Amino acid sequence: MASRIHHAALLLMLFGTLVGCGDDAPDEDGDMAISVEEVTERRGSTRKNLVISEGEFSAEATIKPWSSWWFPTVDDFLFAEKNGELSPLQKYDLYNSTLLHKTTRAAAYEREKIYDARADSWSGLCFAWALASIMEPEPTKPMVYGSLRFKVGDLKALLLKTYEAVTDAPTIGDRNDGEWDDAYADILPHRFHRVLVAELFQKKRPFIIDRDAGHEVWNLPVYKAITKITRDARARDTVHVRTVLFVATPDVKTYDYVGSDVTTREYTYDLSGVWEGRRFVVRGGAWTGNSRADHPDFVVLRPDPVKRASFNPEIDVATVDGILGKDR
Repeated sequence: MASRIHHAALLLMLFGTLVGCGDDAPDEDGDMAISVEEVTERRGSTRKNLVISEGEFSAEATIKPWSSWWFPTVDDFLFAEKNGELSPLQKYDLYNSTLLHKTTRAAAYEREKIYDARADSWSGLCFAWALASIMEPEPTKPMVYGSLRFKVGDLKALLLKTYEAVTDAPTIGDRNDGEWDDAYADILPHRFHRVLVAELFQKKRPFIIDRDAGHEVWNLPVYKAITKITRDARARDTVHVRTVLFVATPDVKTYDYVGSDVTTREYTYDLSGVWEGRRFVVRGGAWTGNSRADHPDFVVLRPDPVKRASFNPEIDVATVDGILGKDR
C-alpha cells in the first residue's frame, strides 16, 4: 500500500496541478479542449477529426471496474474439488439438480473439453473478466441456497464464464498473432488517443486495452487517464504526449477478493497534424521512448448491449444470473 501511495505522489508531481476527476480542462472560450468532431466533406461524406490542444487533462469513467482472479486455462479450480470444497462448476451443477431439477455437466465438460494443462501460461479468462468488470456489478457477498453456498470467488468465476465467448465487442486495432506480417506499432497512437478522447473524456465510459504489444494477450480495463500535451519547440506539425492510464488488475491474492486492485500504465507518443489557432487537428502519430516497445496492442470498447455466451454449452446465462441473485 505504501508503494502505491508513493507512486501516486510521483504522478501528481509529474503532472503538477490537474483538473478535477471526470472534468475536461476548458480553453479560454469555454469550449472542449480535446474532442472527436464529425466533419462533412464537400461530396457529403463524413470523417471524424481528433482535435486536441496543449495542456494537462484528466478524465474518469462513471464506472469503476472491479478486480478478480483470471482463472488460467491450466488451472483446475473451475471444475475440481479442493479440500472438501466443491468447485464453482460443481456447485453450479448441484444447484441445477437440486433447485431446478435438471441435469447439467458443466464441471465435466470444462474438465474434458476446455481445461488444458499444456495451454499457454497467459491463456485464461482475462478478457472475460475485463469485460464483465465494466458491464456488471461486482459480486461482493456469498449467495446461499439451502446447504449450497456460493462464495464470492465462485460467483465471479460463473459470471466470467458467461462473458468468455462474447464476440460483439467493438475492437480498434489488430491483434498481434506473432505472424511475420503483424504490425508491432499497431494500435497506432493517434487511433489510441482518439479512443481515449471519445470514450473516456467525452462519454465517460471505460474501455479495455491489451497491454502486451506482442502475441500474448493481457487485457486490462481502463477507467481513468491523465494526459499531458506539449508543443514541439521546433516542429510545428508535432506535439508530444504523455498519458497515464489507471487500470484495474486481476493480480489478486484470493479468489474471494472484493474491490479494485489499481495500477497505472504510462505511454509516450508524438502526434502529427496542423494547428488551427489553439486547436491541433491530428493526422497521424508514432510511439516514442519505451512505448515503442511497450504499448497497447488493441483496444476493446464497451458494447451496448452485449450478447453473453460461454464456450461451455452446459452453462446457461439465465441460470448464472439467478445464482447471482439478479432476478431478486
